[in-house]
Amino acid sequence: MAATKPPSIVKPRDNIVITAALPYANGPIHIGHLLEYIQADIYSRFLKLTGKNALYICASDMHGTPIEVNARKVGKEPEKFALEFWKEHQVDFSNYLIKFDNYYQTHSSENKELAEYFYHTLKQKKLIYRKKVQVIYCPHCQRYLPDRYVKGTCPHCGAQDQYGDICEKCNKALKGTNLISPSCSLCGNQPIQKESEHYFFRLSTFSAPLKAWFNNPDSGIQPEVRNWLKEWINKGLEDWCVSRDAPYFGFEIPDSKRETGEKKYFYVWLDAPIGYISSTQNYCAAHKLKWEDYWRKGQVYHFIGKDIAYFHFLFWPAMLMAVEIPLPKLTVHGFITVNGGKMSKSRGTFFTAKDFLKLYSPEALRFYYAAHLDRKLIDVDLNFEDFKSAINTVLVGNLGNFCYRVLTFAEKNYGGVKEIAAEKGIILEMKTQIKEINKNYSEMDFKSAVKNILNLSDIGNAYFQKSEPWKSKDDKNTKAAVGLCINIARDLAVMVSPILPKFSVEVFAACGEKKEKISWKEVGFTWKGRLSPVRILVEKIEKLPLAVKFPLHMVVGKITGVKNHPHADSLYLMKVDFGTWGKRQAVAGLKKYLSPEQLLNKKAIFVINLKPAKLRGEMSEAMVLAADDKVKVVPLLAEKSAVGEEVCFGDMDNSTQEITFEEFQKLRMDVLKGRVIYQEKKLKSKVEEILIPNVKEGAQVR
Repeated sequence: MAATKPPSIVKPRDNIVITAALPYANGPIHIGHLLEYIQADIYSRFLKLTGKNALYICASDMHGTPIEVNARKVGKEPEKFALEFWKEHQVDFSNYLIKFDNYYQTHSSENKELAEYFYHTLKQKKLIYRKKVQVIYCPHCQRYLPDRYVKGTCPHCGAQDQYGDICEKCNKALKGTNLISPSCSLCGNQPIQKESEHYFFRLSTFSAPLKAWFNNPDSGIQPEVRNWLKEWINKGLEDWCVSRDAPYFGFEIPDSKRETGEKKYFYVWLDAPIGYISSTQNYCAAHKLKWEDYWRKGQVYHFIGKDIAYFHFLFWPAMLMAVEIPLPKLTVHGFITVNGGKMSKSRGTFFTAKDFLKLYSPEALRFYYAAHLDRKLIDVDLNFEDFKSAINTVLVGNLGNFCYRVLTFAEKNYGGVKEIAAEKGIILEMKTQIKEINKNYSEMDFKSAVKNILNLSDIGNAYFQKSEPWKSKDDKNTKAAVGLCINIARDLAVMVSPILPKFSVEVFAACGEKKEKISWKEVGFTWKGRLSPVRILVEKIEKLPLAVKFPLHMVVGKITGVKNHPHADSLYLMKVDFGTWGKRQAVAGLKKYLSPEQLLNKKAIFVINLKPAKLRGEMSEAMVLAADDKVKVVPLLAEKSAVGEEVCFGDMDNSTQEITFEEFQKLRMDVLKGRVIYQEKKLKSKVEEILIPNVKEGAQVR
């Protein structure tokens, strides 16, 4: 059946909905998540600042296997488990001044009703059909595995350790049944394939209308995303399986047991985006409004990460086309890196929203993110040295310093503003900049908005310095010059309010105006009135977070003696010289892999901060590291390195704190392309990379 023609792309109207992706109620919010919610919050606040009828809508995504599995692990019902994160997420968002008009949940009566409405509409249009397919089943866990619970090698690009729904390296959609060397992510065992009957959405019939949307210049699709979309369309769209087998936490598909013989549930990616609408519906019901006036007659703006672009640019718009709802405009952002790499607990660069708040103010992060965000699809690096400089030198030293300085000076010396200097040149220059800032916000170019706001602050700072009011406080011209500076500070507070709402409220409070709702109409150069003492507007950053060291102390040791363990057939006793670290005995299980002659006088890598232990009656004071591919075990050698030299992963420092063998076992070091890798960093000494030839890819270092 031919797909429904795409609805015309509506122009922005009075009713606007802004959404950020629905956070999954399966864990805490971290600083990577916050980028998107801050980005959407800035745009929402700007629209409201300029008088637009905009709603900022979100909800917790509460369905799916991860929630069902993790709830079972902690002995809770899935709904109760997810509700705890639903509550926690709202506290985190509020702490970062992210102000939703409605924050709901996908496990709701409204979402169930709307999901079934979509499903029945698609079914009536013959866009839903059933067929028997091969699915992944884990005999060990005795359960069907959704694609997200299967890991293996991507058949398209060869990337290892990929989940079965989408490859994080090449961004291609996957199926668990397509993965090379699949394993169950719950137990690690190899799953099998079984036949099961499932429901499918005819996504393939939407290729032409989706392509027309991609190519429409009014769609607002970013160039980088448009390239992905063309590639996906050109390779052909496959119909989309929209059902899942039990056990599954979600909405049961109507009549599924009668039709297939088993209960089937809506796949989370069917009902999750519908959650945008159901949250809007929940808000509208409480305010005697109609959600259709926003979704069918208004304009919707989605902010999402690039990891979920496939779902939001293919499945979601195809479903909207089918039910004849106008398509949204989407803005896709990149990932957050910290100090140039992925967030990592071992490197001390992984921060939950709560952890980060213990160190820094929420507005510091909002400012830093805003200063890096436009509509270009690039990753944002939270470099802490840069972060400190941006806050202390730019935010505090420029904007914060100017506003605090002039407000304090005027309040202490005059108590208010009675006269304003008529500096036509400065006012004209500022009005031009203000118009440009409005345009920057409208285009979601927050990076340029920040730059131009700081330019205005520079103008104000220069004018204040030139006026030198401290030299002639009682002069009429001086009072007027300070009066103009107060007006500039108020204007800056208006323009920066989408980014720094608390900062702006404090500036207006100093002007005797206690109000949460600020309007762009406040911008001007005519304000007069009494002043109150101003509070500190921005806090300087004094310290940066300390990096967590790699938990092992790895050192090159020369094996000076090898003999059989007197009480264990598979073990050697090795005498090892560690140079400045002394001489120690190490017990090693290498006997069935290497002869004493093959080990003697070799320079290998040892862990020397492992808690000493007796192994079958002999003390082991160090442990040799070796790659194990389940066929052979190969020690890590460093023949070019000096005895006693430390080896490290990239720029990570080793820890000298003693650890237990149980703690060591929790670490995962892999062999990839002949190199030892941990958290994407390579193992090396000062003079050489540690290479492991003739070992199977994916071998683990133990």
